Amino acid sequence: MKDYQQFQVFLRTTGSYTTPPADRRSTPARVSAINSFLYAFTIIRIVARCAWNHLLGRFDYDKWSEICSASIRFAERLGATVTFEGFEQRGSYDGPVVYVSNHMSTLETMVYPTALNAFGKLAIILKQSLEDIPLVGAASRAVGSIAVTRKNARADLVTVLEQGAKRLADNSSVLLFPQGTRQSVFEAKRFNTLGAKLAERAKVPLVPLAVRTDFLKTGKLIKDFGIVDPKKPILFACGPMLMPELGAKKMHEQSVAFIENKIKDWGLPVAAAPEP
Repeated sequence: MKDYQQFQVFLRTTGSYTTPPADRRSTPARVSAINSFLYAFTIIRIVARCAWNHLLGRFDYDKWSEICSASIRFAERLGATVTFEGFEQRGSYDGPVVYVSNHMSTLETMVYPTALNAFGKLAIILKQSLEDIPLVGAASRAVGSIAVTRKNARADLVTVLEQGAKRLADNSSVLLFPQGTRQSVFEAKRFNTLGAKLAERAKVPLVPLAVRTDFLKTGKLIKDFGIVDPKKPILFACGPMLMPELGAKKMHEQSVAFIENKIKDWGLPVAAAPEP
């Protein structure tokens, strides 16, 4: 990716993107401590730039998209291939939606602002601990992020339903990670129904997103910073527009089925369903 705005236009109009050969090295870089450190530094720099630009009064959705595009560009420079597919379905709908995505690594949280802001304003559900970081929390609130504790499920439900409905009414789409934490193996039973409930309540479509981001492993000491493997593809797939008339139960079931099937197609492990 050379230009984040061109990327957004291309994704919005064609629904897909694959790293052009000219934008990445011919062979992926080897797994090394220095490359992993440099990618960790890229993530830290993204967060710092968001906070700094907010402090200067020039942080908005476009600046957020620009800053976060560094996560894609650096991965491509290491030789990774980044692919988006199925987003023509999202591009055909003019209005806010609720996105639900599986969660594999910190990488997708860095990529989604650039990709999803292509379709309108984006609000992300994130951990309260991130909101509590000076300047970082203020920057995230400036782009409508909603903080949850992940300790009190009932309180988090109320927060998401109330604040999420407000963001959607303000024409911002809302992104949730219903697993709550990163999982290398997709487990359907840990994918909660909060996104579907919000979509039904706000009468907007639910859009499932499947990601493969094991390019960045979960760190042993600090979860956000692990080993990077440029040979691993970075994949994002957008599912169907699940309309609120389906009801929360069916929207949830169909979103989980899309994500699970896509992950299987990519050759990744999926936890077996529990015995009835």
